[in-house]
Amino acid sequence: MLKMVEEYYQNDSTDLMQIENVSKQISDLINSGDYSRIETLDKIRLDLIKNFKDKNNKNFQTLIRNISEKNNNDINQIKHKLIALKDEKSKFIKRFMAYNY
Repeated sequence: MLKMVEEYYQNDSTDLMQIENVSKQISDLINSGDYSRIETLDKIRLDLIKNFKDKNNKNFQTLIRNISEKNNNDINQIKHKLIALKDEKSKFIKRFMAYNY
């Protein structure tokens, strides 16, 4: 019985590290502007979170809270980049139109 409990917590500990590593990879990709693998990594991360057994674990709750905050920051960063790109596109179109007339 003790061995089963140890394996249970060891699996959760491994999952916690994997969740954290995948989250860091996602963050790095967002910061570098490479969005091609984010959806796949996010699915892996969500699967790990769903499979986590002891959801009352304080480390798990803290990690999930940190992931949520980081996700919000990443979303805001992407929104700002999108706005900047739209502004640049608009300026380019105006310059292009001015030279064509």
